[in-house]
Parts: sequence; structure tokens; C-alpha cells
Amino acid sequence: MNRLVYFAVPGRAEASRIALEFSGLDWEDVEVNGDQYYEMKNRGELPWGLLPVLITDKGTIAESSAILRYAGKIAGLVPEDPYEAAKVDEFIDGMGPIARAMDTTFGIDDANERIRLRKKLFEPNGAATKALKLYDEKIGQSKSGWAADTKEMSIADLKLFTELFAFFSGNYDGIEKSMVLPYSNLLKYHGKVSNESRIKEHYNEIEIDDIRWTFLPGAF
Repeated sequence: MNRLVYFAVPGRAEASRIALEFSGLDWEDVEVNGDQYYEMKNRGELPWGLLPVLITDKGTIAESSAILRYAGKIAGLVPEDPYEAAKVDEFIDGMGPIARAMDTTFGIDDANERIRLRKKLFEPNGAATKALKLYDEKIGQSKSGWAADTKEMSIADLKLFTELFAFFSGNYDGIEKSMVLPYSNLLKYHGKVSNESRIKEHYNEIEIDDIRWTFLPGAF
């Protein structure tokens, strides 16, 4: 039994959840709270002190991208061609800036200050705006419409789709749906991924008031 351990939000584990579901592996989605996370950390159960982790029969895999690559290979979501696989890795590795920008706002107890800083990220010269423009450009350059210009959907798509659009779910105060609407290529991309048969089936029981509503067709 494989056990994916993370918090009860999409965050950096959602792409791996999808890949594990598609992989056919026997796995369990283990959701923990902050206290449980610190207990695991203090017991030395987290190789790098962070979540998510995937606990397998052979040992524990840490780091979200490593878990995604592991599950994605089993699920057939990593291209066999070395060049295409490298381009998938390139896209995944290149997605860091927006996550790092958001990380700076976590742990701020003052709600007004937290919202102010998050809104600043989406100003014309903000880090999030720069990232959105880059992603929009990259998707516009893709001949296939998939994130890394692969022939079929890859783990790069799972990561981009889940991590980017989750920002606009309402779970992060100060960030609104309207902030992504100017990016036409990203909106088209959202339609492509959300209507992919496996993705659509995966979220077929999600309601509009669920935290994962941004993964549904027509959400934007």
C-alpha cells in the first residue's frame, strides 16, 4: 500500500494524487493537519522536513516533483522519448517562481497585511503577473496545446493545471478569479485539460462549492 501524506488542500500534492489514481497502484490519500505534520517532522519521518511524502513498500519519497515523476512514469504520463521527457522536466522545474512568490505570504497572521502582499504579487510588475504572462506565452507557443508541447497530456500538465488554477479557488484570501481572466491562452488551456476524459472523470463528483471547483470544465 502506498500512502500519500499531505494537508487537506490541493496544493503541491494534487498533481500526484491524479497521477497515482491513473497509475493503477494501490494507494491511500492521507490528509493531516498542522499538528500531525509537526509530529511527523519531529519523529524524523520527513526526509526533507516537508510535505508531501509518498510512503512506499521500499521507503519514503519526498519532494512533490519527485513524487509526481515517480507516479507519472507508472501512469504513462512521462514521454518515452528522452527529449520530450526532458522538456516535461524543464516545464516542471520552470514553474517555481509563482509558488515561491506565494510562499512569502504564508505564515502572516495579519489578514490585511497578507492580502496586501498577495495583491501586490498580481500588480503589473508583480512576481505572479510575470509568471502568468510567461505561462500564457508558453502555452501559446505549444503546437499540441499541452504544457510541454508533448503529443499527449503529461505530468507537466497535471502540475500546471492543479497548482496554477488552485490559486483562484477562494482558498487564498486576496486572490480572486478575475486575476487569471486576462490570459486567454491559459483559459483555453484550462478548457483542454478540464475536459480531458480522465481528468473530467476524476473530478466528476466535485460540486461548485468544493475547494476543487477550479478544476471543473467551465470554471473560468
